[in-house]
Amino acid sequence: MFRAVVGVLVWWSLTGGAIPASAHPFLQDSWWVLVETNRLVMRVSATLREVAIAQNLGAATNTPPNLPRFQQALERHGTYLLHSLHLKADGVPLNGEVLDWQLVTDAGAGEATTGTPTDSALYLDQTHAAFDLEFRFPAGRQPREITFGQATLKEFNYAPGMAWDVTYALSVKGADRKDMAAGIVRTDLPFTLQLTAAAATNSPSSPAGTAVAQGVGRAADLGTAGFESKPTPPFTSYLRLGVHHILTGYDHLLFLAALALAARRAVDFFKLIATFTAAHSLTVTASALNWVRLPPWFVEPFIAGSIVFVALENLLAPRRAGARSRLLLAFGFGLVHGLGFAGGLNEAIGGAGGSALAWAILAFCLGVELGHLLVGLPFWSLLRAGRTEFGEPFARRSLAIGSMVVASGGLFFLIAALRQYT
Repeated sequence: MFRAVVGVLVWWSLTGGAIPASAHPFLQDSWWVLVETNRLVMRVSATLREVAIAQNLGAATNTPPNLPRFQQALERHGTYLLHSLHLKADGVPLNGEVLDWQLVTDAGAGEATTGTPTDSALYLDQTHAAFDLEFRFPAGRQPREITFGQATLKEFNYAPGMAWDVTYALSVKGADRKDMAAGIVRTDLPFTLQLTAAAATNSPSSPAGTAVAQGVGRAADLGTAGFESKPTPPFTSYLRLGVHHILTGYDHLLFLAALALAARRAVDFFKLIATFTAAHSLTVTASALNWVRLPPWFVEPFIAGSIVFVALENLLAPRRAGARSRLLLAFGFGLVHGLGFAGGLNEAIGGAGGSALAWAILAFCLGVELGHLLVGLPFWSLLRAGRTEFGEPFARRSLAIGSMVVASGGLFFLIAALRQYT
Protein backbone atom coordinates (compact mmCIF):
# COMPACT_ATOMS: atom_id res chain seq x y z
CA MET A 1 0.00 0.00 0.00
CA PHE A 2 2.84 2.35 0.85
CA ARG A 3 4.42 1.74 -2.57
CA ALA A 4 1.08 2.38 -4.26
CA VAL A 5 0.64 5.69 -2.45
CA VAL A 6 4.16 6.82 -3.33
CA GLY A 7 3.62 5.71 -6.93
CA VAL A 8 0.50 7.83 -7.25
CA LEU A 9 2.29 10.85 -5.82
CA VAL A 10 5.25 10.46 -8.17
CA TRP A 11 2.92 10.01 -11.14
CA TRP A 12 1.04 13.16 -10.16
CA SER A 13 4.24 15.19 -9.91
CA LEU A 14 5.63 13.95 -13.25
CA THR A 15 2.46 14.36 -15.27
CA GLY A 16 1.90 17.98 -14.33
CA GLY A 17 -0.88 17.26 -11.88
CA ALA A 18 -4.33 18.79 -12.00
CA ILE A 19 -4.11 19.79 -8.34
CA PRO A 20 -3.17 23.42 -7.62
CA ALA A 21 -0.80 23.97 -4.74
CA SER A 22 0.57 27.14 -3.28
CA ALA A 23 2.05 28.64 -0.13
CA HIS A 24 1.00 27.89 3.43
CA PRO A 25 -2.81 28.19 3.54
CA PHE A 26 -2.98 30.36 6.66
CA LEU A 27 -3.64 33.97 5.62
CA GLN A 28 -4.84 36.84 7.77
CA ASP A 29 -6.34 40.10 6.60
CA SER A 30 -7.74 43.23 8.18
CA TRP A 31 -11.40 44.22 7.86
CA TRP A 32 -12.20 47.66 9.26
CA VAL A 33 -15.79 48.88 9.20
CA LEU A 34 -17.64 52.13 9.89
CA VAL A 35 -21.38 51.77 10.53
CA GLU A 36 -23.46 54.71 9.31
CA THR A 37 -27.20 55.24 9.18
CA ASN A 38 -27.66 54.05 5.60
CA ARG A 39 -24.48 52.14 4.78
CA LEU A 40 -21.33 50.32 5.82
CA VAL A 41 -18.02 51.84 4.78
CA MET A 42 -15.05 49.52 5.05
CA ARG A 43 -11.41 48.91 4.23
CA VAL A 44 -10.29 45.35 3.50
CA SER A 45 -6.67 44.32 3.12
CA ALA A 46 -5.15 41.58 0.95
CA THR A 47 -1.52 40.63 0.31
CA LEU A 48 -0.31 40.57 -3.27
CA ARG A 49 0.18 36.81 -2.93
CA GLU A 50 -3.51 36.46 -2.11
CA VAL A 51 -4.42 38.66 -5.08
CA ALA A 52 -2.19 36.55 -7.36
CA ILE A 53 -3.93 33.37 -6.24
CA ALA A 54 -7.45 34.78 -6.59
CA GLN A 55 -6.70 36.30 -10.01
CA ASN A 56 -4.94 33.18 -11.36
CA LEU A 57 -1.63 34.89 -12.02
CA GLY A 58 0.18 31.55 -11.86
CA ALA A 59 3.95 32.04 -11.89
CA ALA A 60 3.50 35.57 -10.56
CA THR A 61 3.22 34.04 -7.09
CA ASN A 62 6.82 32.81 -7.28
CA THR A 63 8.72 35.45 -9.25
CA PRO A 64 9.33 39.21 -8.88
CA PRO A 65 6.00 40.79 -9.79
CA ASN A 66 5.18 42.54 -13.01
CA LEU A 67 3.61 45.64 -11.45
CA PRO A 68 1.50 46.66 -14.49
CA ARG A 69 0.07 43.13 -14.58
CA PHE A 70 -0.62 43.29 -10.85
CA GLN A 71 -2.34 46.64 -11.26
CA GLN A 72 -4.84 45.05 -13.65
CA ALA A 73 -5.31 42.17 -11.20
CA LEU A 74 -5.90 44.60 -8.35
CA GLU A 75 -8.62 46.33 -10.33
CA ARG A 76 -10.35 42.97 -10.71
CA HIS A 77 -9.73 41.91 -7.12
CA GLY A 78 -11.96 44.62 -5.72
CA THR A 79 -14.87 43.09 -7.62
CA TYR A 80 -13.82 39.65 -6.40
CA LEU A 81 -14.02 40.87 -2.80
CA LEU A 82 -17.55 42.17 -3.35
CA HIS A 83 -18.62 38.61 -4.16
CA SER A 84 -16.48 36.99 -1.46
CA LEU A 85 -17.63 39.16 1.45
CA HIS A 86 -21.15 38.22 2.52
CA LEU A 87 -22.92 40.96 4.46
CA LYS A 88 -26.49 40.91 5.67
CA ALA A 89 -28.63 43.48 7.48
CA ASP A 90 -31.42 41.81 9.45
CA GLY A 91 -30.96 38.76 7.23
CA VAL A 92 -31.16 40.70 3.95
CA PRO A 93 -28.03 40.40 1.70
CA LEU A 94 -26.35 43.72 0.96
CA ASN A 95 -24.94 44.85 -2.37
CA GLY A 96 -21.67 46.72 -2.49
CA GLU A 97 -19.36 48.71 -4.70
CA VAL A 98 -15.63 49.41 -4.82
CA LEU A 99 -14.71 52.98 -3.92
CA ASP A 100 -10.94 52.87 -4.26
CA TRP A 101 -7.78 50.82 -3.68
CA GLN A 102 -4.06 51.36 -3.23
CA LEU A 103 -0.90 49.47 -2.35
CA VAL A 104 0.45 49.59 1.19
CA THR A 105 3.98 48.31 1.78
CA ASP A 106 5.66 47.57 5.09
CA ALA A 107 6.93 51.17 4.94
CA GLY A 108 3.54 52.77 4.38
CA ALA A 109 1.03 53.67 1.69
CA GLY A 110 1.88 54.58 -1.85
CA GLU A 111 2.90 53.06 -5.15
CA ALA A 112 5.11 50.42 -3.51
CA THR A 113 8.31 52.32 -4.35
CA THR A 114 9.57 52.04 -0.77
CA GLY A 115 9.76 49.27 1.77
CA THR A 116 10.44 45.71 0.64
CA PRO A 117 12.19 45.64 -2.77
CA THR A 118 10.08 44.21 -5.57
CA ASP A 119 12.72 41.56 -6.30
CA SER A 120 12.59 40.29 -2.70
CA ALA A 121 11.13 36.86 -2.03
CA LEU A 122 9.04 38.53 0.71
CA TYR A 123 7.58 41.28 -1.45
CA LEU A 124 4.30 39.52 -2.24
CA ASP A 125 3.76 38.69 1.45
CA GLN A 126 4.73 42.06 2.90
CA THR A 127 2.91 44.25 0.39
CA HIS A 128 -0.81 44.70 0.89
CA ALA A 129 -3.59 46.17 -1.16
CA ALA A 130 -6.20 48.17 0.73
CA PHE A 131 -9.68 48.10 -0.83
CA ASP A 132 -12.31 50.64 0.20
CA LEU A 133 -15.84 49.29 -0.18
CA GLU A 134 -19.36 50.49 0.48
CA PHE A 135 -22.45 48.39 1.24
CA ARG A 136 -25.75 50.26 1.46
CA PHE A 137 -28.65 49.23 3.66
CA PRO A 138 -32.11 48.72 2.10
CA ALA A 139 -33.84 52.04 1.63
CA GLY A 140 -35.82 53.23 4.62
CA ARG A 141 -34.55 50.47 6.92
CA GLN A 142 -32.36 50.84 9.97
CA PRO A 143 -30.96 47.40 10.75
CA ARG A 144 -30.68 46.01 14.24
CA GLU A 145 -28.35 43.16 13.26
CA ILE A 146 -25.47 42.97 10.80
CA THR A 147 -23.80 39.70 9.84
CA PHE A 148 -20.26 39.64 8.44
CA GLY A 149 -19.35 36.51 6.49
CA GLN A 150 -16.77 35.65 3.86
CA ALA A 151 -15.64 32.93 1.46
CA THR A 152 -12.33 34.40 0.30
CA LEU A 153 -10.25 31.90 -1.71
CA LYS A 154 -12.71 29.16 -0.83
CA GLU A 155 -12.75 28.02 -4.46
CA PHE A 156 -8.94 27.67 -4.54
CA ASN A 157 -7.45 24.54 -2.98
CA TYR A 158 -4.05 24.35 -1.37
CA ALA A 159 -4.19 20.57 -1.81
CA PRO A 160 -6.98 17.99 -2.01
CA GLY A 161 -9.02 18.15 1.16
CA MET A 162 -7.08 21.18 2.40
CA ALA A 163 -8.64 24.54 1.59
CA TRP A 164 -6.99 27.91 1.95
CA ASP A 165 -7.50 29.32 5.43
CA VAL A 166 -8.29 33.03 5.13
CA THR A 167 -9.15 34.80 8.36
CA TYR A 168 -10.19 38.42 8.84
CA ALA A 169 -9.57 40.43 11.98
CA LEU A 170 -12.76 42.50 12.06
CA SER A 171 -12.88 45.91 13.75
CA VAL A 172 -16.14 47.90 13.79
CA LYS A 173 -16.71 51.54 14.72
CA GLY A 174 -19.83 53.63 14.77
CA ALA A 175 -20.28 56.92 12.91
CA ASP A 176 -19.35 58.65 16.18
CA ARG A 177 -15.91 56.90 16.04
CA LYS A 178 -16.64 54.81 19.11
CA ASP A 179 -15.56 51.19 19.08
CA MET A 180 -18.51 48.87 18.58
CA ALA A 181 -17.08 45.37 18.20
CA ALA A 182 -14.12 43.27 17.16
CA GLY A 183 -13.83 39.62 16.24
CA ILE A 184 -12.56 36.97 13.87
CA VAL A 185 -14.38 36.14 10.62
CA ARG A 186 -13.61 32.79 9.01
CA THR A 187 -15.23 31.00 6.10
CA ASP A 188 -17.13 28.78 8.51
CA LEU A 189 -17.50 31.35 11.30
CA PRO A 190 -19.42 34.57 10.50
CA PHE A 191 -19.59 37.43 12.98
CA THR A 192 -22.92 38.95 14.03
CA LEU A 193 -23.15 42.51 15.34
CA GLN A 194 -26.19 43.58 17.35
CA LEU A 195 -26.87 47.29 16.95
CA THR A 196 -28.45 49.41 19.64
CA ALA A 197 -31.09 51.93 18.70
CA ALA A 198 -28.63 54.76 19.28
CA ALA A 199 -25.99 53.19 17.02
CA ALA A 200 -28.47 52.45 14.27
CA THR A 201 -29.87 55.98 14.24
CA ASN A 202 -26.60 57.87 14.62
CA SER A 203 -27.03 60.50 11.96
CA PRO A 204 -24.23 61.25 9.49
CA SER A 205 -25.28 64.87 9.63
CA SER A 206 -23.22 65.20 12.77
CA PRO A 207 -19.62 66.48 12.37
CA ALA A 208 -18.29 62.92 12.67
CA GLY A 209 -20.76 61.54 10.18
CA THR A 210 -20.13 64.33 7.72
CA ALA A 211 -16.42 63.60 7.78
CA VAL A 212 -17.09 60.00 6.88
CA ALA A 213 -19.54 60.82 4.14
CA GLN A 214 -17.18 63.36 2.52
CA GLY A 215 -13.90 61.59 3.11
CA VAL A 216 -14.54 58.04 2.06
CA GLY A 217 -14.01 58.47 -1.65
CA ARG A 218 -10.29 57.70 -1.55
CA ALA A 219 -8.20 55.16 0.32
CA ALA A 220 -5.88 57.90 1.52
CA ASP A 221 -8.83 59.74 3.04
CA LEU A 222 -10.17 56.70 4.88
CA GLY A 223 -7.30 57.01 7.32
CA THR A 224 -8.87 60.26 8.53
CA ALA A 225 -12.27 58.64 8.82
CA GLY A 226 -11.73 56.80 12.07
CA PHE A 227 -9.30 53.96 11.41
CA GLU A 228 -6.26 55.35 13.23
CA SER A 229 -7.13 53.45 16.42
CA LYS A 230 -8.77 50.09 16.00
CA PRO A 231 -10.53 47.73 18.39
CA THR A 232 -8.88 44.32 18.28
CA PRO A 233 -10.48 40.88 18.54
CA PRO A 234 -10.70 39.53 22.11
CA PHE A 235 -8.34 37.00 23.64
CA THR A 236 -10.79 34.14 23.14
CA SER A 237 -11.05 34.81 19.39
CA TYR A 238 -7.34 34.21 18.86
CA LEU A 239 -7.45 31.26 21.26
CA ARG A 240 -10.10 29.62 19.07
CA LEU A 241 -8.14 30.59 15.98
CA GLY A 242 -5.07 28.72 17.25
CA VAL A 243 -7.11 25.61 18.06
CA HIS A 244 -8.92 25.66 14.73
CA HIS A 245 -5.68 26.15 12.81
CA ILE A 246 -4.30 22.91 14.25
CA LEU A 247 -7.53 20.95 13.82
CA THR A 248 -7.70 21.89 10.12
CA GLY A 249 -3.97 21.95 9.35
CA TYR A 250 -3.27 18.49 7.96
CA ASP A 251 0.45 19.11 7.47
CA HIS A 252 0.87 20.04 11.15
CA LEU A 253 -1.30 17.12 12.24
CA LEU A 254 0.98 14.78 10.30
CA PHE A 255 4.03 16.14 12.09
CA LEU A 256 2.26 15.76 15.43
CA ALA A 257 1.38 12.16 14.55
CA ALA A 258 4.99 11.44 13.66
CA LEU A 259 6.10 12.64 17.11
CA ALA A 260 3.40 10.67 18.92
CA LEU A 261 3.96 7.38 17.09
CA ALA A 262 7.42 6.76 18.53
CA ALA A 263 6.80 8.13 22.04
CA ARG A 264 6.45 5.07 24.27
CA ARG A 265 6.11 6.91 27.57
CA ALA A 266 3.75 9.72 28.50
CA VAL A 267 6.66 11.84 29.70
CA ASP A 268 8.33 11.50 26.29
CA PHE A 269 5.16 12.58 24.51
CA PHE A 270 4.59 15.65 26.69
CA LYS A 271 8.23 16.68 26.45
CA LEU A 272 8.07 16.55 22.66
CA ILE A 273 4.84 18.56 22.49
CA ALA A 274 6.10 21.15 24.99
CA THR A 275 9.42 21.51 23.16
CA PHE A 276 7.77 21.86 19.77
CA THR A 277 5.26 24.40 21.10
CA ALA A 278 7.96 26.48 22.80
CA ALA A 279 9.98 26.61 19.59
CA HIS A 280 7.18 27.65 17.28
CA SER A 281 5.92 30.20 19.83
CA LEU A 282 9.31 31.92 19.61
CA THR A 283 9.15 32.29 15.85
CA VAL A 284 5.45 33.17 15.85
CA THR A 285 6.37 36.09 18.10
CA ALA A 286 9.44 37.06 16.08
CA SER A 287 7.54 36.95 12.81
CA ALA A 288 4.51 38.85 14.13
CA LEU A 289 6.88 41.59 15.33
CA ASN A 290 8.65 41.61 11.94
CA TRP A 291 11.93 40.56 13.55
CA VAL A 292 12.33 37.43 11.43
CA ARG A 293 10.77 36.59 8.10
CA LEU A 294 11.65 33.74 5.76
CA PRO A 295 10.19 33.39 2.26
CA PRO A 296 7.48 30.77 1.65
CA TRP A 297 9.67 28.99 -0.93
CA PHE A 298 11.86 27.92 2.01
CA VAL A 299 9.29 27.54 4.81
CA GLU A 300 6.73 25.41 2.97
CA PRO A 301 9.05 22.70 1.58
CA PHE A 302 10.89 22.65 4.90
CA ILE A 303 7.69 21.98 6.87
CA ALA A 304 6.73 19.18 4.50
CA GLY A 305 10.27 17.80 4.55
CA SER A 306 10.27 17.76 8.35
CA ILE A 307 7.23 15.46 8.29
CA VAL A 308 9.01 13.00 6.01
CA PHE A 309 12.23 13.21 8.03
CA VAL A 310 10.65 12.46 11.41
CA ALA A 311 8.53 9.63 9.93
CA LEU A 312 11.62 8.02 8.40
CA GLU A 313 13.53 8.43 11.64
CA ASN A 314 10.69 6.58 13.39
CA LEU A 315 11.31 3.65 11.06
CA LEU A 316 15.11 3.71 11.21
CA ALA A 317 15.74 4.81 14.80
CA PRO A 318 12.50 4.43 16.83
CA ARG A 319 14.28 4.47 20.20
CA ARG A 320 15.24 8.13 19.75
CA ALA A 321 11.74 9.30 20.75
CA GLY A 322 12.81 9.88 24.35
CA ALA A 323 16.36 10.89 23.58
CA ARG A 324 17.78 14.37 23.70
CA SER A 325 18.38 14.29 19.93
CA ARG A 326 14.64 13.93 19.27
CA LEU A 327 13.89 16.90 21.56
CA LEU A 328 16.47 18.99 19.70
CA LEU A 329 14.91 17.88 16.43
CA ALA A 330 11.43 18.88 17.60
CA PHE A 331 12.76 22.25 18.73
CA GLY A 332 14.59 22.94 15.48
CA PHE A 333 11.68 21.97 13.27
CA GLY A 334 9.33 23.87 15.57
CA LEU A 335 11.22 27.08 14.89
CA VAL A 336 10.48 26.84 11.17
CA HIS A 337 6.92 25.59 11.70
CA GLY A 338 6.33 28.75 13.73
CA LEU A 339 7.12 30.88 10.70
CA GLY A 340 4.31 29.11 8.89
CA PHE A 341 1.87 29.70 11.77
CA ALA A 342 2.60 33.40 11.99
CA GLY A 343 1.34 34.57 8.60
CA GLY A 344 -0.05 38.08 8.83
CA LEU A 345 -0.88 38.22 12.53
CA ASN A 346 0.49 41.73 13.07
CA GLU A 347 -0.98 43.10 9.84
CA ALA A 348 -4.36 41.58 10.63
CA ILE A 349 -4.74 43.57 13.82
CA GLY A 350 -3.59 46.73 12.11
CA GLY A 351 -0.02 46.77 13.43
CA ALA A 352 -1.45 47.38 16.88
CA GLY A 353 1.73 46.43 18.72
CA GLY A 354 1.98 46.71 22.48
CA SER A 355 -0.38 44.78 24.70
CA ALA A 356 -2.91 44.07 21.91
CA LEU A 357 -0.35 42.23 19.82
CA ALA A 358 1.10 40.48 22.88
CA TRP A 359 -2.33 39.17 23.90
CA ALA A 360 -3.07 38.05 20.34
CA ILE A 361 0.22 36.14 20.14
CA LEU A 362 -0.26 34.57 23.57
CA ALA A 363 -3.84 33.53 22.81
CA PHE A 364 -2.91 32.10 19.43
CA CYS A 365 0.03 30.09 20.84
CA LEU A 366 -2.12 28.76 23.68
CA GLY A 367 -4.75 27.77 21.16
CA VAL A 368 -2.15 25.92 19.11
CA GLU A 369 -1.00 24.06 22.23
CA LEU A 370 -4.59 23.15 23.10
CA GLY A 371 -5.07 21.93 19.54
CA HIS A 372 -1.98 19.75 19.89
CA LEU A 373 -3.33 18.20 23.08
CA LEU A 374 -6.88 17.78 21.77
CA VAL A 375 -5.58 15.70 18.86
CA GLY A 376 -2.27 14.32 20.09
CA LEU A 377 -3.31 13.08 23.53
CA PRO A 378 -6.21 10.85 22.38
CA PHE A 379 -4.09 9.56 19.50
CA TRP A 380 -1.17 8.70 21.79
CA SER A 381 -3.56 7.18 24.36
CA LEU A 382 -4.99 4.84 21.72
CA LEU A 383 -1.48 3.76 20.76
CA ARG A 384 -0.67 3.22 24.42
CA ALA A 385 -3.81 1.15 24.95
CA GLY A 386 -3.00 -0.98 21.91
CA ARG A 387 0.53 -1.64 23.11
CA THR A 388 -0.76 -2.60 26.55
CA GLU A 389 -3.42 -4.93 25.16
CA PHE A 390 -1.57 -6.58 22.28
CA GLY A 391 2.06 -6.19 23.28
CA GLU A 392 5.18 -5.61 21.24
CA PRO A 393 3.85 -6.92 17.88
CA PHE A 394 1.22 -4.17 17.89
CA ALA A 395 3.83 -1.58 18.85
CA ARG A 396 6.10 -2.51 15.94
CA ARG A 397 3.32 -2.68 13.38
CA SER A 398 1.59 0.53 14.44
CA LEU A 399 4.91 2.38 14.32
CA ALA A 400 5.80 1.00 10.91
CA ILE A 401 2.39 1.42 9.26
CA GLY A 402 1.69 4.78 10.92
CA SER A 403 5.09 6.19 9.95
CA MET A 404 4.62 5.03 6.35
CA VAL A 405 1.27 6.80 6.17
CA VAL A 406 2.75 9.97 7.69
CA ALA A 407 5.73 9.84 5.33
CA SER A 408 3.37 9.46 2.35
CA GLY A 409 1.36 12.49 3.46
CA GLY A 410 4.53 14.50 4.04
CA LEU A 411 5.82 13.53 0.60
CA PHE A 412 2.56 14.72 -0.93
CA PHE A 413 2.89 18.16 0.69
CA LEU A 414 6.59 18.29 -0.22
CA ILE A 415 5.81 17.66 -3.89
CA ALA A 416 3.04 20.28 -3.74
CA ALA A 417 5.41 22.87 -2.28
CA LEU A 418 8.25 22.11 -4.68
CA ARG A 419 5.91 22.28 -7.66
CA GLN A 420 4.77 25.70 -6.53
CA TYR A 421 8.24 27.19 -6.09
CA THR A 422 10.20 25.61 -8.93
